[in-house]
Amino acid sequence: MKKFAISVVILLALLLTGQVDAQIQYQTAFSYSGIYAQLEKAGYKFYLMDVTAEQCRIYNTDYSIWKTMQLNIPNNRWLSDVQFLSQNLFDTDEGVELLYVYYQYVQTTSSYYYIYTTCVIDDNGSILLEVPGGSWTEIKNIEGDGSRMMIYVYDYSVYPYTVQTKIYKLPGQVTGIPELPASGEAFMETMAFPNPSSTSFHVRIPETMPGTQATIVVLDSQGKLIIRQPVNDSLEEIDLKSLGCPSGTYYMRLETAKLQTRFQKIVLLD
Repeated sequence: MKKFAISVVILLALLLTGQVDAQIQYQTAFSYSGIYAQLEKAGYKFYLMDVTAEQCRIYNTDYSIWKTMQLNIPNNRWLSDVQFLSQNLFDTDEGVELLYVYYQYVQTTSSYYYIYTTCVIDDNGSILLEVPGGSWTEIKNIEGDGSRMMIYVYDYSVYPYTVQTKIYKLPGQVTGIPELPASGEAFMETMAFPNPSSTSFHVRIPETMPGTQATIVVLDSQGKLIIRQPVNDSLEEIDLKSLGCPSGTYYMRLETAKLQTRFQKIVLLD
């Protein structure tokens, strides 16, 4: 009888332990957007894009820092995307590589447009590939023949804008957790104007967003969330001065449950 009672206690303890493990458990939070990748040799890593510091920081699964890659962003250009963290996708050495995108804001007499550049670098900062105009990228595995990288090159300085697809053969294949698909609207820039502004910014909402639950998100220069505002119209207004925001640099984007735009740098003047 005593052995039976002990067995019941052990069984209950195991059941309770299983119930705890089956629950959703909060672990940590980061100020910037991040994603997991499975590296070919180093295993699973979590990496994020720090827009203001122009870095990709890579963490172990216990969230201790593993590596920091400084990204080479020219003056008056702004980091907008980091993708495809890998070890043997872009070359065959032991190092880490990744793809990143930055953009330039060009003001014209009547409007504005963006110039994007796509780069692939290794962990010592060497540029393996640079594609002026490259805005977004897809990589598809080809069975028995490595993979193909398609970089879409846009020219927004002309109307209607032009697009070219550049295709590259890669030595490796995408492994582990797949990248989010780069679909035009999800990776378009947020269109806030006038920029810079001394009072408020008008935000033009893409046609696919009205009718969905879209939200305007604004971060300060340190990446701290200061505004999360639902979108009510196709042209929304954000008045930073009335919200008590000091002059300086901010980052704005649009979000829905299924997509998000790139962060756009906006400048609030005195």
